[in-house]
Amino acid sequence: MKIGKIYIILILISVLSIKSVGAHPFYVSICQVEYNKETKSLEMALKVFADDLLLGLENEGITKLFLGEEKENPKTDEYIFEYLKSQMKFKINQKDAEYSYVGKEMENSVVWIYLEITNINDLQTAEVETKLLTEVRVTQNNIVQINKNGEIKNMLLNKDKTVDSVQF
Repeated sequence: MKIGKIYIILILISVLSIKSVGAHPFYVSICQVEYNKETKSLEMALKVFADDLLLGLENEGITKLFLGEEKENPKTDEYIFEYLKSQMKFKINQKDAEYSYVGKEMENSVVWIYLEITNINDLQTAEVETKLLTEVRVTQNNIVQINKNGEIKNMLLNKDKTVDSVQF
């Protein structure tokens, strides 16, 4: 097993086990991408810490969202999607791919954001460019895990490495 895979697994275990609402020791997002050959789509679940996401949005001038609270701003989903589009880009089979926003849900101190890329007849290559939250946390890591029919490929992106690609 390569050092990179061990590092990713350790980060995943650490992040997935953190449940507290307070400060967290790691600055990481996890984007799980699943190729669904029946719907010919990439279904994505992005997990980010709520406080980090709010800092990223504040950096864009968006404040007072009250994320996950009863008084949440009705435009929160729109703001999150616009922020993500400015931070994350995908190329599928060497073509730019736009994703749509499906929704979000809160889980303790994290936000799950659901996205989808449609009209993917077959997944051969995927390139991801992300600067997600690196403007607010210099130690931010962004893990992308892509699953095609049980074959899983991982990427570890950060401030110094914002683009990576995989082949199936």
